[in-house]
Amino acid sequence: MITREQWLLREMRIVANLRLSGMDAEGVVKKAKAENIFQYRTERSLGSIARTCNKRIAAVDSEAIVGIVANGLPDAAAQANLYMMMCAYQIVRNFMLTEIARRYAELDFSFTKSDMNAYFTRLEAEYDNMAASPESTTVKLKQVLKKCLVECGMLSGPRSEELIPIYIDPDVKDAIEAKGDFAALPAFNCREAI
Repeated sequence: MITREQWLLREMRIVANLRLSGMDAEGVVKKAKAENIFQYRTERSLGSIARTCNKRIAAVDSEAIVGIVANGLPDAAAQANLYMMMCAYQIVRNFMLTEIARRYAELDFSFTKSDMNAYFTRLEAEYDNMAASPESTTVKLKQVLKKCLVECGMLSGPRSEELIPIYIDPDVKDAIEAKGDFAALPAFNCREAI
């Protein structure tokens, strides 16, 4: 579940490198548990984090995106990681396309706490499982989504209420286009795809 998994860019870079070197998903999980490849203080979550990283790699189904996460410059890797999350988690994709892409398209660079609350109110009205989830889950989801924006440079910090127009890395853009996922590009302030 995304509320437990978070951003994980450092972990994604490690796993992406292993996968690109030819290791399969199960091999990564075994290596994570045996060698503590993430350098965590406790080892109880190593397997689940490795499985999460594998899930994102499987969901994106793009060696180019995996390569950017593994070896790209920090900004490009962050954008590629966010795109992986959009592929793996419907809520991240929905949020990025309905809230962030729309604001970029309309040159509306405000994104307030009220906007985030309104987004979740709409989700709760549309989806029974969202309405039935505990408030703590909603709070955590809001934190995860905000963290994604901060880590990609779309917000300057967790308390910021002003979206920063970003420039999609050309390699990330090319990889997303190669997948034919043109609908995702506006989430990265890519206007020509709108």
